[in-house]
Amino acid sequence: MDNDPTDRFVASRRLFLGGMAAAAAAVGACGKSGDRPFRFSGIPDADKDQLSRRYAAVADYLGKALGRPVEYVHVPDYTAAVVAMASGKIDAAWFGGVTAVQADQRTPAGVHFVAARPTDLRFRSYFIANQRWVADKTLTERTDRSPQTLRELAVLAPKLAEGSFSFGSKSSTSGHIMPRWFLSASEVGVDPATGFKGPPLYQLKGGHAATLRAVADGSVDFGVVNFAAWEAADKEIQASAPVVFVTPEYVDYCFVAHGGLDAANVASLRKALVGLAADNPEHTKVLEAFSTQRFVEVQKPQWNQIRAVLDALEKDGGLA
Repeated sequence: MDNDPTDRFVASRRLFLGGMAAAAAAVGACGKSGDRPFRFSGIPDADKDQLSRRYAAVADYLGKALGRPVEYVHVPDYTAAVVAMASGKIDAAWFGGVTAVQADQRTPAGVHFVAARPTDLRFRSYFIANQRWVADKTLTERTDRSPQTLRELAVLAPKLAEGSFSFGSKSSTSGHIMPRWFLSASEVGVDPATGFKGPPLYQLKGGHAATLRAVADGSVDFGVVNFAAWEAADKEIQASAPVVFVTPEYVDYCFVAHGGLDAANVASLRKALVGLAADNPEHTKVLEAFSTQRFVEVQKPQWNQIRAVLDALEKDGGLA
């Protein structure tokens, strides 16, 4: 890594503060369609080409459903995704739990929580290890992918302390914030900054795939990724980076809309997403883009757990 993640995180805070004046001026602009396309984005939890292909089908579908041109706007990192929403440059976004809450906090008009996949309401992360740690029987591969307890993570912690560790992006719900919270819980007692062999790494580009590659090729001993990213990886990668712990469940991804978007447009967006059906051939590519069979309507309070975790980590300096 050629950039210190802590410096990057501090810089992102300054960027948010500096952008608030522009954001205030932009409030309400999202509700006026005019000739401007409806713009949506998503956190860069995969590489740019993969995301562009994934969201092309989404833009086509939403354009028909909303009756207006729709554009996908790529952003380089998680911070930029939230800034784009806060400054009114996008109307809607596919965010992780943390970025959704940050967008709600930092957008003057807030955001509407629109829809999520059923799995997002019961999400989990996988702690993974380079296969040599399983091959020499230091660790045991977890073939049962049901959630485990923090007591079980506490048993695993001394082994994790023997190797290097990588989180994903600093703002990733499943690749950093929730795993960090579980590690630092009183039942486990691991300080993520000092609890491994050397300071933890953060993947600044490439999302969960970058963490998977780093663990699989031995660049780092251990890492943590969202369960869906690991399950979607090819068998060779999975074999090289087996699962050794499955976290407790938490809420994660959701589709949000800018708070300045009028009620009719929010309702249309929600209807378009919740109305996707797996048995409709025209909807297949859109559902595949999100690795789901359907969407469900959600409400803002369902993300209160993430708000509480963020507040606690900020108070104890975990995100400094």
